[in-house]
Amino acid sequence: MESLTLYQPSAAVLARREMVNTPAVISALDIVERAVLCASIERPISQYTSTELAAELDVALKWISKDIGYRVNDIADKQYLVIRTAEILNRYYPAFTMKDFRLAFEMCITGELDEYLPRGRDGQPDRGHYQQFNAEYLCKVLNAYKSRRYSVLKKATQAAPKKEPVRDAARDARNAKAVRRMTISAFLHFKYRGQMPELSLINEIVIYNELVSVGLADELEMSGREQKVALDSIIGGLVRPDSRGRKDSFTRTRRRMLEEAFSRIVEDEIQITDYLKYEN
Repeated sequence: MESLTLYQPSAAVLARREMVNTPAVISALDIVERAVLCASIERPISQYTSTELAAELDVALKWISKDIGYRVNDIADKQYLVIRTAEILNRYYPAFTMKDFRLAFEMCITGELDEYLPRGRDGQPDRGHYQQFNAEYLCKVLNAYKSRRYSVLKKATQAAPKKEPVRDAARDARNAKAVRRMTISAFLHFKYRGQMPELSLINEIVIYNELVSVGLADELEMSGREQKVALDSIIGGLVRPDSRGRKDSFTRTRRRMLEEAFSRIVEDEIQITDYLKYEN
């Protein structure tokens, strides 16, 4: 006997449920698009037991068959249709809801899926089942609906007001501590070994900016071209000191200024931990 489990909506479904209640989103969609959005917030096929899905399809297919003019021959034909449809939905369309399933055939009948359906020899959208409610016809309709559904959900997402990212104070504190620890470690390496440690480009930038923030280094202005070179180098793999990214003049200048800042701290006998404090 199949056990019943409590359905827990995914993050994507919860986000779409919020969009349904957002005036800016609803006003951006037409009546059919709203129906698609609303259908997408229900329980997905993947969350049904086989018994539940068969019961739902038994009813849905009865009315869909009447709408499209398909004649169910006998009980065996009906059972095959329910079982085969359940298999296809579970395997290829698990994110669909039963409302999606019913709406797909309604939209096919009314021409709302014409843009996404294959074309016949006459160049017209092929909506027909030709008295064959088989996997080919089923997937033809569902694939067209899937494409239309995707465009609707994309449109709804773009219309939704953008939220300001929520700052994570604990994470910010951890990051700040890590930057200070790295800066102190790099400085102590320079002080006691007489040479700069091997640092990635991004770490050099972070350490230098940390020194600037506490007044231990002068701010280095970047031109637009220099910013692009630095960004390209970072994206290219956080280049090491012996890589080609080191050849551009801005990178060499910043490295020299970092060394000079470390040298001044040593010469002036400044205790760097007085400026960069962190708790272990």
